Amino acid sequence: MIENQNKIQRNLWENPWGYVESFFIGFGLIVTGFFLEVFVPTSNTFVIAYPFNLAFLIGYVIVLFVLYKWFSTSQLVRWLTKVPASISSIVLVTMLVIIMGIIPQISSENNIINNLGLNHITSNWAFLLIIFQFLTCLGLISIKRILQFKWSNFGFILNHTGLFLALIAGILGTGDLQRLSISAYEGKPSWIATDAQKNAIELPFAFYLKDFLIDEYNPKLALVDNKTGSISQNDGKNLYLVEKGETYYFHDFEVKIDDFLPNAIRFGMRYEAVNEIGSPPAAKISVKNIKSDSIQTAWISSGSFRYPYESFKISEDYSVVMTIPEVKKFSSDIDILTKEGERISATLEVNKPFKYKGWEIYQLSYDDKMGKWSNLSVLELVKDPWLPLIYIGIFMMISGAFYMFWMGNKITKNQE
Repeated sequence: MIENQNKIQRNLWENPWGYVESFFIGFGLIVTGFFLEVFVPTSNTFVIAYPFNLAFLIGYVIVLFVLYKWFSTSQLVRWLTKVPASISSIVLVTMLVIIMGIIPQISSENNIINNLGLNHITSNWAFLLIIFQFLTCLGLISIKRILQFKWSNFGFILNHTGLFLALIAGILGTGDLQRLSISAYEGKPSWIATDAQKNAIELPFAFYLKDFLIDEYNPKLALVDNKTGSISQNDGKNLYLVEKGETYYFHDFEVKIDDFLPNAIRFGMRYEAVNEIGSPPAAKISVKNIKSDSIQTAWISSGSFRYPYESFKISEDYSVVMTIPEVKKFSSDIDILTKEGERISATLEVNKPFKYKGWEIYQLSYDDKMGKWSNLSVLELVKDPWLPLIYIGIFMMISGAFYMFWMGNKITKNQE
């Protein structure tokens, strides 16, 4: 029996290593990673920044080249260039990514999740070790095909080298990624931004907010239950756009919008159009009780930070109210002021960044209490110097896929 066990043990690790050995090594790396996470936690601060990440990349590629060039006959290097090592690492990386999707990547009250670092998978030792194995496999295979170059392998080289570049740039570039926010006030230059930890960062340029603009949709009418305060459903619909001349039906009531003023304030018994800060929209409505044929008229308003809202009680059960207008679009008209005296004008909108010296500048938010009268615009600045390398890697993968598809069609036609 002892002899049979020895024989099984020898066969298990017999050259060349296969899938069983590959998964055994992969799980060993993951267990080691979780062990390190307990005693040497990476938390969310395990990043290396320039120039150390660049030095690591150059050194890593040199080491991979040396390993393949002069140690390609060793058992470990031969295994890393084979399919089982790649497949096992892909499966285990996918497994950790699934865990990342299941467990929220925020602080947890569960001590096991916190101790094992399952709430920050991308900086977890287990993830770093297994992704390091996967990158090593990719790098060695790419170097192998490059040194044994054949045009038939060109697509394969593009695919694997591109994936290697995209992954390692994404990992190493984390330390150089900057995501800042800055509050710009109308008529005042601003150059002090803050990071996620609320640390003050002085920018090499300043923002001067010339104007902050908001476009709004018209407000909407709603019928509110006086007893519960909730919006009443009306044949599956509960909100109606406020437009002059429109008529809507709420249960036994006919509501007609006689007049609508986008900006107005009350003067005695009526509203008048004005152009003042805080002047809310207002509408004059006529409400007809279909059963009794009686008609009531009144002004209603959504109100603002400066003026109260006004509703209209049409019966003991219901009141007509006007909702606060929804924002259609908001933008900032800014100047970027440089130390050299340049003044660069730009208009920022949501999801339409302005690029300046490696920074992508986004419109983020504003003072929502002031609404369209806000004199504050919050901007977001993002700088990722490794992003071009990621794009190059992705472009190489796409090119490699097209090349292999083209070669496959060519071979098929030749065979026919």
